[in-house]
Amino acid sequence: GRILMASAASMGTLTSMTLVTSCIDEEQTRKQDKGTQKIVVVGGGTAGIGVAAMLRNEGMRNVTVIEPSSVHYYQPLWTLVGGGIKSNKSSVKPMKEIIPKGTNWAQKRVSTFTPDKNKVTLDDGTSIDYDYLVVAAGIQSNWDKVPGVLDGLKKEGSGVASVYDYTYSEKTWKEFQLVKDKLNSTMIFTMPPTVIKCAGAPQKIMWLLEDTLRSLGLRDRASIQFWVPGGSMFGVKHYAEKLEALRKERGVIAMFRRELISLDVDKKVATFKNLDTNQMVQQNYDLIHVVPHMCAPDFIRDSKLANKDGWVDVDKHTMQSTKYQNVFGLGDCTSTPNSKTAAAITSQAPVVVHNIIRSIESNKPLDGKYNGYASCPLIVARNRVILAEFGYDGKLMETFSRETGQFPLNMFGTEGAIQQRFFFFLKEQLFPLVYWKMWVHGRWYGTKGPFKPDVRDKDATQGK
Repeated sequence: GRILMASAASMGTLTSMTLVTSCIDEEQTRKQDKGTQKIVVVGGGTAGIGVAAMLRNEGMRNVTVIEPSSVHYYQPLWTLVGGGIKSNKSSVKPMKEIIPKGTNWAQKRVSTFTPDKNKVTLDDGTSIDYDYLVVAAGIQSNWDKVPGVLDGLKKEGSGVASVYDYTYSEKTWKEFQLVKDKLNSTMIFTMPPTVIKCAGAPQKIMWLLEDTLRSLGLRDRASIQFWVPGGSMFGVKHYAEKLEALRKERGVIAMFRRELISLDVDKKVATFKNLDTNQMVQQNYDLIHVVPHMCAPDFIRDSKLANKDGWVDVDKHTMQSTKYQNVFGLGDCTSTPNSKTAAAITSQAPVVVHNIIRSIESNKPLDGKYNGYASCPLIVARNRVILAEFGYDGKLMETFSRETGQFPLNMFGTEGAIQQRFFFFLKEQLFPLVYWKMWVHGRWYGTKGPFKPDVRDKDATQGK
């Protein structure tokens, strides 16, 4: 009897040891898989570079970035370039210096996606296979949608300007210099009817140039006008009210529900449509700031990854494709209903990286959650910013607010001249610095700074 009991105990011990060894082997296999998985990132802009760098930092050894451009831009600086505060040279670096070390760079354009075969075909006919695909291809600017816009932008002294392009941002300041002294000048600032990246930029440049005129003692010479398709100054009520009060205080004329239809560059006449009556109205200008119509890139719109509107169809929290489990998206090309800003990307990237790793290492549901955070530093003067921060459905998520911020940053507050000057310092000095020094190396996490955030859904981790 004792012999049988001893044998049974030995068998139990061996079985337990086998199970433990099996679990250890499985865990080691998964960790090995994490490093060897082929991950392809489409896009070498803010989103693509940031997520590729973070993946490398997490031990991913086989990361390929597909990006045709030879240069990389820090686009948020272009508003300051248009306002004569920064040089556009500080907004650009060679792509070869930005591509994360240890990644493969395919300097090609994507022609088609074949997600059923885990394959991306490039414009030269070659293809790249993947285990995981991250689509971060940005947004497409359609400059030719409004007749006259491109001609005006290419013509010096035309009065047509835009901060939505590296070259044109510098032209904005030059065009302003030509008309700032003119008596009874008209300066118009417009927006398109489409979704755009950084929806605050069209009025940031307006406030910058308005304040410049004021500081030069020339404000009473110009009529500053804001012609936009929307019905208010901003998409989030809290900030729309602040900007509306500022508009009235600063004497800016607002023409809501107006869409720019065409420009007569030689006569300097803009044609707008009243979206409520469908009537056309013409308006003379000396300076007009234009924003291109935007949409998802064509190669995404024509693919199986897209929703009916052309965006990469992803779950708005996990950033995983709704159609393919090994496909993720982030940045301006996705269907997530957040404001399309660089700040949004800094919150999305850690979620994408976390969920890819979780997908590789376990069979459990994805628990990384993006809450819709976006930020728009609304420049309202040459040294002041209203720092707009919000999530899905316009929910306020202000880092420095006593109501929504976390200690100790929430002690600083958001209202007042000191706060607005500090926020301008962040926009002008700190954000560009951390972008080039930390973000492109995968070491910056937006509101969390250099500290890697816990992006797990709190409800999921608590079993709710």
